[in-house]
Amino acid sequence: MLVAALALSSCATLNESECRTADWYQLGIRDGTDGYPRTRLDDHRKACSEFGMSANDAEWQEGYETGLLNYCTVDNGYKVGRGGGYYSRVCPAQSEADFVSAYELGKETYDVEREMADLDRRVETLQDRLVSDKVDDATRKDARRQLSDLYDRSHWLRRAHDRLENEWRRRY
Repeated sequence: MLVAALALSSCATLNESECRTADWYQLGIRDGTDGYPRTRLDDHRKACSEFGMSANDAEWQEGYETGLLNYCTVDNGYKVGRGGGYYSRVCPAQSEADFVSAYELGKETYDVEREMADLDRRVETLQDRLVSDKVDDATRKDARRQLSDLYDRSHWLRRAHDRLENEWRRRY
């Protein structure tokens, strides 16, 4: 993942045509709405400087502030967390606490859902092992024990998931 992130960060944010026709206010709105950090403008500056063009910082900043109003909501915080997204600490002080609270609840839900999916895959693998003609009794016994443990964990995770979803509905 780190390699992919580094590869993406080295890509230009805008091509020559986009630099030439950029509506910097709208670009700022998009970047703010997408939750990019303010350093995104530096990336745009660098991309456009390669083509001999400059950014309109003031228009981008104005649009970015507007975009953050879209991004820094409780509903979006939950959505970003639940989608496994990363929060770059971009929200203004007046909305950050509520955004982060919802983000953390969404992220916890995401983590539980990922673990549930992993457990489901492990259960399926063990069930396949149980019906295989190529395993001995000791292997079957071990698979049954593991399945029992996984079923217990799965039950606990489903209860945790229900609790998190109820918490979201109760709080927001």
